[in-house]
Amino acid sequence: MKTYVDGTMGAGGHACAVIGEHLELVTFVGFDVDPLAHAIAPRGARVLELNTVLDNFRAMRFRLDELELNGKVDAILLDLGVSSMHLDSPERGFSFGNDGPLDMRMGPSCAFSAMDVVNEWPEEDIARVIRDYGEEKHWRLIARRICERRAEAPILTTSALVRAIGRVPGVKKGRSGNVHPATRTFQGIRIAVNDELGAIEDAIPAAIDALAPGGRLGVISFHSLEDKIVKDIFRERAGRAPPPDEGPVSAWAPQPEPPPKVVKLITRKPLSADEDEVRENARSRSAKLRVCEKL
Repeated sequence: MKTYVDGTMGAGGHACAVIGEHLELVTFVGFDVDPLAHAIAPRGARVLELNTVLDNFRAMRFRLDELELNGKVDAILLDLGVSSMHLDSPERGFSFGNDGPLDMRMGPSCAFSAMDVVNEWPEEDIARVIRDYGEEKHWRLIARRICERRAEAPILTTSALVRAIGRVPGVKKGRSGNVHPATRTFQGIRIAVNDELGAIEDAIPAAIDALAPGGRLGVISFHSLEDKIVKDIFRERAGRAPPPDEGPVSAWAPQPEPPPKVVKLITRKPLSADEDEVRENARSRSAKLRVCEKL
């Protein structure tokens, strides 16, 4: 492997591991929308050409074109969602476990913050975000509670949002199974603030196009919305027709034309963390890795 692209540098864990493992590596390109990730990037790494790009990975096609690397990359990794670096920084407002300002922006380029969503958006839009992005079944109740609380005073911190959410039906001792009642609401708002799903839909086709023949793309997702997008794009690029929108396709009806096959699937089913890894890193328990290879 001579050229590697890290779509989400974060704290540099994957980047350092790959650079250390592949002595033959010549060119490293690291994307991250967060200036903090660039401040701690491994600039002393043993590669001939080290490029760090202060941009969202959805701009990969254009940025790699500037570097004259499109169609020449040997491996790309996208580690989706929020990073541990964000969750562990209370001032970023991603975690309901640590009090901080209600922000949730992965980078300064975001058009609005979580504080804007919670305090300014109409109740129906907040409900939609919690339902569609948070996959929260009590979305109506929670959206109503948020709007009732903000009418009394602005919701400015993560702890204030947790109090506004309150307890939800079916939750005992503050939890539903292993899930805190605020988890899905925080997820939904965070996805909306950073347009995370739209970024994935832009980035994966661009990443596949950037690969050289035999190059591989790995994508780590952390919830069903992310994984479905990855799975569907991988299947489409592997030449499989998308499933029908409504009902099964009749065997007697004309079959849809399959799309061109440009990759093969290395992982037919996603890989997940084993028990040892989950013990060392509890956040890995929901991770799913899918890999495809450019033909």
